[in-house]
Amino acid sequence: PPPDSLLSSTDLIARRAIALQKRAPMLAELRSAVFSARRKAALRFEKNHQATVHDFNFKKGNLVLVRNTKIEKSLNRKMRPRYLGPVVVIARNKGGAYILCELDGSVFHRPLAAFRLIPYLARRTIEISEEMLDVDLNRLREMKNSEEKDDEDFAEEEEEIEE
Repeated sequence: PPPDSLLSSTDLIARRAIALQKRAPMLAELRSAVFSARRKAALRFEKNHQATVHDFNFKKGNLVLVRNTKIEKSLNRKMRPRYLGPVVVIARNKGGAYILCELDGSVFHRPLAAFRLIPYLARRTIEISEEMLDVDLNRLREMKNSEEKDDEDFAEEEEEIEE
């Protein structure tokens, strides 16, 4: 209850001590409530976006299209290509990004994040050997073992090259 008048230092310390004793159970209750709310929100998100959230898990040789994120910020994007490609999947690195190459075997400088890729509906995959690529095998292994994902700066650089 709120005090009726000013408190002495002893009374104030006693009130604060009582409040501190209640703190640990309150924090535990709050933590469990937040955790359950986060869990429910995640399940609700998955249910509401079930048709839009995909992990395509592309394999080596699959053809994909790359989303052109550069045009999303421009004002004259209406007639610009929304996707670039098709390009060929070489591998997926430990971070979940994909290592891609053009149809002529020229490898992109950095891996691209999975959210930027959609499948290109081709009748078959393209067989690609590591000898056909224009990158050193050590650099390819380094890209596969990295956890690097693309960032917007690189995406814009890559799209400028594409155009």
